[in-house]
Amino acid sequence: MATALAHLLVAYLILIAPWLSRLKYRQLQLRLASGQVGARIRFYQIACIQQLARILIVLALCLLSSIPPRAMGLAGPISWYDTGRVLTILAVVLAASIVLFHFVGDWQLRRLLKMVGALVPVSATERRWFALVGLGAGVSEEIVFRGFLFFYLARFTNFSSIQIIVASSLLFGFCHIYQGWFGVLGTSLAGFCLAFLYAGTGSLLVPIVVHAALDLRLLLILTPKRIEKLQPAPPRLT
Repeated sequence: MATALAHLLVAYLILIAPWLSRLKYRQLQLRLASGQVGARIRFYQIACIQQLARILIVLALCLLSSIPPRAMGLAGPISWYDTGRVLTILAVVLAASIVLFHFVGDWQLRRLLKMVGALVPVSATERRWFALVGLGAGVSEEIVFRGFLFFYLARFTNFSSIQIIVASSLLFGFCHIYQGWFGVLGTSLAGFCLAFLYAGTGSLLVPIVVHAALDLRLLLILTPKRIEKLQPAPPRLT
């Protein structure tokens, strides 16, 4: 039963998840365009439920198959000292990027809004829900795309470690196809970095923290005032 459930989860990630996410994002765009009140918050709430469901499925697989938690990265890192150094360096880099984007990067941010503008929170309530979604993405996507997928590919394929990293990262990127192909490329590259962090530390702790921090960073960069500034100016009447 556990093996069948694992195969079904992988089939879902490959065949259904990318197109479902694209459909849901398009529906969100249409609801926002039609002025539906609370459309973005409902989208966030559903996303939180789906994140929890994915986590529970992977945990159920561990219990049903008596898989040690460490086999899926659900344990502390091999070296807390090295992990602390890595997290410190990454924290400095993320903080520097936040400061940098406060002064430059309008072109990149406009491109980001073009790709995923419907997901960007505006009101205070939306920003709180987005923070919850960002935290949930850091936990659920790392458990699924790094912890579970690494274990699955190692067990059911003859892939080498680097092939597992490549395959899981490409699938992670493809599941973000709603962002367009440029977004797929960007998230695939992010997946490579997160995969190497997981492989290097033997724990999901670092990729979860980094993933969540990358998502939550948007709240500090794309403030309501900054979003308003990035919007195209209305045409002048002559």
